Amino acid sequence: MRFSTILIPTLFCVLASAQTQQPPKVNPLSVAKPAPPAKPKMTPPPPTAPRPYEFPKVASKTLPNGLKVFVVEDHRLPLVSASLQILAGGAYAAPDKAGLANMTASLLHEGTTHHSAQELAKLADNVGGSLSAGAGDDVTTIGMTFMKSYSTLGMELMADMTRNPAFDQEEIDRAMRQAQSNLQVSYSSAEYLAPASASRALLGTHPYAYPGDGTPQTLRNIKRDDIVAFYKANYAPGRAWMAVAGDVTPDEAFALVEKYFGSWDAKAAPDAKLPAPPEPKPQVLIVDMPNAVQTQIIVGHLGVPRNSPDYLALYVANQIFGGSFNSRLNMKLRANEGLTYGASSSFDPARQTGTFQASTFTRTEKTADAIRMLVDLLKEFKKDPASPAEFDEAKSFLMGSFAVGIESAAAVASRVLTTAVYGLPEDYYPKYRQRLQALTREQMSSALQKFLEVDKLTIVAVGNAKEFSKALEAYGPIRIIKAEDLDLVAPDMVKVKAAAVASPESAAKGKKLIADALTALGGQEKASAVKDQVLTGKIKLSMPQASFDGDSEESVLYPSHYKMVMKLPVGVITESVDGANAWAAQGPQAQDLPPNLAAELRKGIQAAGGGMGLLLAAAAGQAEVQAINETTLNWKKGDFEAKLTFDPASHQLVKMAYSSIGMSGPAEMEVQLSDFRPVEGLTLPFHEVTLQNGQKVLDRTISERKLNTGVKPESFKKP
Repeated sequence: MRFSTILIPTLFCVLASAQTQQPPKVNPLSVAKPAPPAKPKMTPPPPTAPRPYEFPKVASKTLPNGLKVFVVEDHRLPLVSASLQILAGGAYAAPDKAGLANMTASLLHEGTTHHSAQELAKLADNVGGSLSAGAGDDVTTIGMTFMKSYSTLGMELMADMTRNPAFDQEEIDRAMRQAQSNLQVSYSSAEYLAPASASRALLGTHPYAYPGDGTPQTLRNIKRDDIVAFYKANYAPGRAWMAVAGDVTPDEAFALVEKYFGSWDAKAAPDAKLPAPPEPKPQVLIVDMPNAVQTQIIVGHLGVPRNSPDYLALYVANQIFGGSFNSRLNMKLRANEGLTYGASSSFDPARQTGTFQASTFTRTEKTADAIRMLVDLLKEFKKDPASPAEFDEAKSFLMGSFAVGIESAAAVASRVLTTAVYGLPEDYYPKYRQRLQALTREQMSSALQKFLEVDKLTIVAVGNAKEFSKALEAYGPIRIIKAEDLDLVAPDMVKVKAAAVASPESAAKGKKLIADALTALGGQEKASAVKDQVLTGKIKLSMPQASFDGDSEESVLYPSHYKMVMKLPVGVITESVDGANAWAAQGPQAQDLPPNLAAELRKGIQAAGGGMGLLLAAAAGQAEVQAINETTLNWKKGDFEAKLTFDPASHQLVKMAYSSIGMSGPAEMEVQLSDFRPVEGLTLPFHEVTLQNGQKVLDRTISERKLNTGVKPESFKKP
């Protein structure tokens, strides 16, 4: 059926416009242009002596079940916040299920065994409270903020989320659809692909290397059993730390935590030492996006774990190199050379290792120049890390911003959890400013010399490879991966394309599968006699944000006309191919489809009507077929390729799978056919389920199929 195949990605675009009629926003900075000549940098006044500051006192207690609790008392506002961090981050999920930690965390506030997602939200909203959950590389963080008078309710709901998640299948499906939709957008963005690719290039197959939000394929791999197993293996008090902060005394906070978390007796695996990251080496990775007009650039290096004795010195060094607008990196590439609107660098430390990345973007033709300057700046920085004025200015800024950054009790609690989770000395933050003040320029330089190996840099560029790849050969071996072939979890980062091995034997097996399927259908002669079909029925369409029930009517006039009309709560949606043109309409407003979507809709008309056209094209020698195994074959005609799967007993076509293109990017489609019934001498499916990127997006029950009713070509024309 055409609607349940190529149409789905394009349909989402039409429905999105039905719900949001706003003109697209254009980012005026999306293409870097030369910056105007920089004004002379004004000399700031010398830093003043640091003002006295005392880090707030912290009370702590370990519950009998192993949960470590910290309390920060602050009565300035009638608010109480709590944050629970558990060693349940992305590093503890298998690479082929990247995204599992984040998915598990996101489902915690989507329903418990006591409250539905709507009930949790309503209970919090009614009293002005908030609940949150999310995962990073190392930890999952669960949080709440409530008024003092409702802090007991906040802790109760937070404990319910943590201890009694329902992991309802309907909520899992909704979350998966949303995640897949987000990834489709992300995978079309160089800004997303550059840091994600850099992490893989720098860290190889280390657990920190994989994207926390997963990939389209790894999300399809995740089932409810995986979520439950991950939760049971990692969510336990012995792997957790909690901080309570705000308008609460230590005794009140400890009593509150003991009431709701004291009986938490889940057992989990002990914290494991992760493997060491690969040794740094010079390398260049280019993700090729031929239509890009600018290049996203990252020059990276292995970093240090958060508890490294050198971290503070390197943090100051980064502030000088690329940590502020006035840094060497930004002033050189933006202010002096006009190559970009921004350039920066940062450390991303974790519990067991980390990365250092310097990033920028520029026009395609200036890619090589920007990379050369960035690398040269790193070399110069290693030779001359900082003048006395640069060093003093950086320290002064960091000392001042530290006090500003912990003005709230919740911010203080966050630092306390950082101390505990990352194994820092207990006095790390109470004596942070003293440590910073005592740091010398020589100590910073020594740490930088030990850390930075400028001859072993990783360079990642995402853009139009043919315009700059040759110029990057001096920086190390070059790998070029097409954006559509990029797989952020594959060992070599290249998507594996399963395909049948072409041979006379596999071709013969494929033809046999086709012949058997046509016999099960009712015979090639009867199938070939079908000139048109009209199908009516009920549909349930599931989008990331909402689901719709409606009626549908699908018309096919072989071989080149197709039309689908859907009556949904948001209006009547129509898509059609009139033999030459493809168009879509929302109500009375019709417009031509963009060329890429029109091509996708047009080339798959043969799959309409339960795939009858695919079978006939193969039988007539118009399409190439190669058997993959005893029940599956690869079908190809021109640039349309699909995998067809047949029931081993009935020989009926029960599944069609293929790649498609939507406005949000690539989509992997799968159509499942069932409930076969006789129709005028043929046996055709009356139930179809369509999956997009592994998630159900359409469930269609056909109430009536009419064959050869004399459908007219003019009925497919755009109004």
